[in-house]
Amino acid sequence: MQEGTQTKDLFAIESAAVSDRGLNESRPQNEDSYLDLPERGIFAVADGVGGAQAGEVASQTAIEILGEAFTNMPETADAEEVMRAAFSKANEAIFEMASEVPQLSKMATTIVAVHLRGDVATIGHVGDSRVYRVDPRGIIKQETLDHSIVAEEVRAGRMTEEEAAVHPSRNIISRAIGAEPSVEIDLKTIMIEPGTSFLLCSDGVTRHVGDDEITNILSNGHEAAISCGRLKDLCFERGAEDNLTAVVVKVGESPESEITLDTVRIDEDEDTIATARAAEVRAAEPPAVEPVSTAEPAAPTRFEIVDDEEEAIDFEPAEPEPELVDSNEVTAEEDASADLLANSLRPGEVSAPMTAYETSDASPRRSAVRSFVVPLLFLIVGALAGFGGYYAWAQTHPPAPVIAEVPAIKEMKTTDIPLTAFEESRRLVDQDPKKFIAANTKPQEAQDYFLLGRAYLLTGEYFLAKNAFNTAKSRLSEVDPKDRQTIANEIEMALAIIASGPATENFSKAIANANVSTANANTSLVNR
Repeated sequence: MQEGTQTKDLFAIESAAVSDRGLNESRPQNEDSYLDLPERGIFAVADGVGGAQAGEVASQTAIEILGEAFTNMPETADAEEVMRAAFSKANEAIFEMASEVPQLSKMATTIVAVHLRGDVATIGHVGDSRVYRVDPRGIIKQETLDHSIVAEEVRAGRMTEEEAAVHPSRNIISRAIGAEPSVEIDLKTIMIEPGTSFLLCSDGVTRHVGDDEITNILSNGHEAAISCGRLKDLCFERGAEDNLTAVVVKVGESPESEITLDTVRIDEDEDTIATARAAEVRAAEPPAVEPVSTAEPAAPTRFEIVDDEEEAIDFEPAEPEPELVDSNEVTAEEDASADLLANSLRPGEVSAPMTAYETSDASPRRSAVRSFVVPLLFLIVGALAGFGGYYAWAQTHPPAPVIAEVPAIKEMKTTDIPLTAFEESRRLVDQDPKKFIAANTKPQEAQDYFLLGRAYLLTGEYFLAKNAFNTAKSRLSEVDPKDRQTIANEIEMALAIIASGPATENFSKAIANANVSTANANTSLVNR
């Protein structure tokens, strides 16, 4: 269960979601997906249809495309147009995958979505998942019309609702995302008021929970998460025959509506990245030069400089240099040392104040230098003589050659047939991943799903790769113990690449460069 809150345009939005595969053993996979993004004001539920994991792929694809569209939606954009474009794009993507990948054949999904901006709600849907709205007075309204065979018969007056509830074709939908090259989308925009609640849900909820119960659950003043929990409990009490997913959204007045002018001014004065950078520029400017004063100098002022790495450095200005007293002439060595020290300072650095010392004669310093240099010269001459003697001796006494004992080469053999077969299969995937995908349309074992995921990863089909890797991960217990850890490690690395946008981009570039290098090498061999 997931929950969140967000304040948007003077309306506080509280939301929560719950999704479960239910109690039906014939439905081992949860093919429902949902979107709960209160910070963007977008909420959705999708109920996938199709064999194996195809329904999950379809519903997740639709949810991801819708979430991406509203995450990047400009403030001035029309929510209806954005929702229409997202539904159409999802339809194209799912239909294309179902047409090109045999494992995903005939997959599709329903979808319902609600976008909130202030007192405006935009609602869109395809299929038989539903949106309910309960107003502050406790009046419920189903905001969507099911796109199913029995619902259309009821609206045409050829079937009663009681007959539709038990009809054998009640689960057959007449419209879905990804079933056809194009899809008709129902969209509308309504005005709402504080105290309004929404329920977005798949038919796994509505087949067990009636309108009156939904009204009571959404009107009891409980938090959205508690309402979601109550809906799930009712479904489980009544059999939970299908996957069930619900998103509850509650709209209330925001504390922002009581913000005063003073509060706004305080918020505007908060530090931002721009103000921090302005402070840095101001700190980097040299301080103004104050006019020289004959008055008693004040205590040293502490400055704070911010360097390029935004690390504060405190220092105190150096004390004024004391007045120099008369001294003997500075020697050449001292003058060179002073120049070297001055040149070693970077621009802007402050050196420690240098104190002048009184000396009456410079001869003791020269004597000390001579007493150090003369022994050093003798030491150098002696070292040179010793090296020359060793060199002459080495020319007449070459060292005896050392014959190293070479160990006998032994052929390494292994009887680890499963590991060898696994490595061979992995090499085949790396050599031609597209060929491997075409030849392995019906994976059976965990290792098959892993290799198929690796092939999808190398061809850039990251969504399919993710699903294949997750299937292999859930069935690692089936893998031979000698290969299990290797496969587990590679699955985690692959999923980490897929989960990170920059990592995926770098991986794609690396694969492209490797393919170009291989093609160039093959061309060179042909030209020879």
